[in-house]
Amino acid sequence: MDDRDQMFKWMMETNLSLVAQFHNHVNVILAEKSSEIESVEELKKADKAYWKQNYENHFPKKLRETAFLLMFGHLEEMLFLLSQSFNPHKTELGKGMGIVKFKPYIKSLLNEELASSTDYQTIRGAQFVRNSLMHIAGRVSLSKNRSDLERLVREFPDSYKVKNDRIIVTVEGLKVFQTSVRGLTNTLLNKSSQQGASKAGASA
Repeated sequence: MDDRDQMFKWMMETNLSLVAQFHNHVNVILAEKSSEIESVEELKKADKAYWKQNYENHFPKKLRETAFLLMFGHLEEMLFLLSQSFNPHKTELGKGMGIVKFKPYIKSLLNEELASSTDYQTIRGAQFVRNSLMHIAGRVSLSKNRSDLERLVREFPDSYKVKNDRIIVTVEGLKVFQTSVRGLTNTLLNKSSQQGASKAGASA
């Protein structure tokens, strides 16, 4: 891996880590605010209960959704940049939206490894969650991919849950998604470097 590849890898990992740090730091602040509510004398008992519910449940849930969507945006940006600058086979992007568009490029590098890639499969499942959060506020019953969302919850109960008809990304789910995003993008960069070097050696 040359200096350009190393710099790109550093950029990918730094930007993804910043999203995770954003989530973790804000989560700590929310917990601190929740612990302060009981000491606020100006608040009535009902108001304290209301704000504790927000700081302990509603706001952390929204924070996880925000971090999840930011990570997905990072993933799509990196896939686009990788396909433009680290594409030894000059594979063109496919039709469709999201990760589906990048599947020809990903497959050109992973080949038969694609089917067994846990990172890719995790991201494919996360695409359904991303679309649900973006387009229908996470409401499962309104999703055209309802069966896929329900299957994800059954198969990965530590990562996703459904409450009041809305898909929920758990803290564990966010960690798993972050790991898969880092894993897939790093694998693509490594494969590109290896296969690019092989092609250059063969033509020399």
